[in-house]
Amino acid sequence: MAEIVAAIACGHAPGMGTRPEPDPAGQKERVYAFYKATRARLAATNPTAIIVVSDEHIQNFFFNNWPSLCIAYPEEMEGPIERWMPIPRATLRGYPEFGEYLLAEALNHHFDPASSQELEPDHGIMLPLHHLRPEMDLPVTVVLQNCVQPPLAPLSRFNEFGQFLAQAIAAWPRPDRFAVIGVGGISHWIGIKRMGEINAAWDRWFLDQVCQGQMDRILSLTPADIERDAGNGGEEIRNWITVMAAAGCRPGELMGYEDVADWVCGAGVVFWDLTRNGNGAR
Repeated sequence: MAEIVAAIACGHAPGMGTRPEPDPAGQKERVYAFYKATRARLAATNPTAIIVVSDEHIQNFFFNNWPSLCIAYPEEMEGPIERWMPIPRATLRGYPEFGEYLLAEALNHHFDPASSQELEPDHGIMLPLHHLRPEMDLPVTVVLQNCVQPPLAPLSRFNEFGQFLAQAIAAWPRPDRFAVIGVGGISHWIGIKRMGEINAAWDRWFLDQVCQGQMDRILSLTPADIERDAGNGGEEIRNWITVMAAAGCRPGELMGYEDVADWVCGAGVVFWDLTRNGNGAR
């Protein structure tokens, strides 16, 4: 039977790729350092497959066909789709057998995801993998959740899907060792009046709740709370919720956080070691 050996929640700010030049305060270098440390921690868990939980940035889908939830499992995926993103383009190997299984299980458990057997992954998928698994050597399944276009599903729905994801992985008959990576946020305002702001105090509060496994406190946030304190970009905490739930709401380890003004986004990483001998031992 399969298991989740590692979980990661992190950001995917495009500026990590487009504006890597060091800043006077050294924030960017610290971000790259804690991503590198997370990469080593991930490798130590010896994963055999990866699931990336992200959101669409109007690259593969548009508003004439905008799924609330999509499971993508092409045989191969080449990205990033944004040709202007200055990171190496790479070909990811998909995991069609698992993707088909996950889709069927979701339908049997009262979720109604769309599916895609053709996908060009955008920066939301490729930037984290570039920093966390640059070898691009493991099969990848992509879960896309709507964090962009209202109406958005309530936060509780993403908690439920994360719990389902853990159950589906546990029932997968192959002895795979999955790493689940959820990406997005934290606080940022995109394309609106407050663009460029970062609410570092809110980010640190949110990270504390994640690391303590306080799902109830996160689920108590209202749409107005998120819009006011974390911006429209803060809606991407839904991807963190899914991964947090898949990790069983165990305490996570904060690998680092910086409010990088040049990236117009709070940059943080939380890591869960879910191996039997790791910090998250069962």
